[in-house]
Amino acid sequence: MESAMEEFHRFEEEMENMAKAEYDSLNHVAEKSRSLGKTMEKAATFAAKKWSKASMNSAVKAIYVNSKKVHPS
Repeated sequence: MESAMEEFHRFEEEMENMAKAEYDSLNHVAEKSRSLGKTMEKAATFAAKKWSKASMNSAVKAIYVNSKKVHPS
């Protein structure tokens, strides 16, 4: 009976260690994913600002070029 209880306690401890290791692994993956998500958000924001600035510059240039043209009539 004593040996069965000891074996059960060893088994229980081993399962707790495995569960903790899996939890730590999942926690690490979640932290890495969160970090990657933040980086991607920053990159998307940067790209959107660059695109917005480029389209404004393009529109301003188009207006400037078209204002210099003389209508043939």
